[in-house]
Amino acid sequence: MSTFEHNGKKLHCNVDLLIEDYKGKNADWVNVSEIFNSNSTVNSEYAMKTDVSNPIIVVRFDDGTYETLDGNHRLYRAAHEEQSQIKAHILNESELNKYIMD
Repeated sequence: MSTFEHNGKKLHCNVDLLIEDYKGKNADWVNVSEIFNSNSTVNSEYAMKTDVSNPIIVVRFDDGTYETLDGNHRLYRAAHEEQSQIKAHILNESELNKYIMD
């Protein structure tokens, strides 16, 4: 489970189901600078050992903001190695609803 806030509301996402649903599907290339949040806290030592060839999963909210649901460490590594793009599965806000738990 992943918990994050959007528009002042705390959301709980079933990441295991999300990963299972997107495993093996084609991912798009996205600009790291568009989705990386430099304020995110990750274990940097671990992050620099992750495999950035595996796609991350992000949601693009209707207001244009992004939240990384799976792959924060990979995204951190890509940003700190100054990679311009990373493979990602991008969900829209309505697609995310399937994975939200009350």
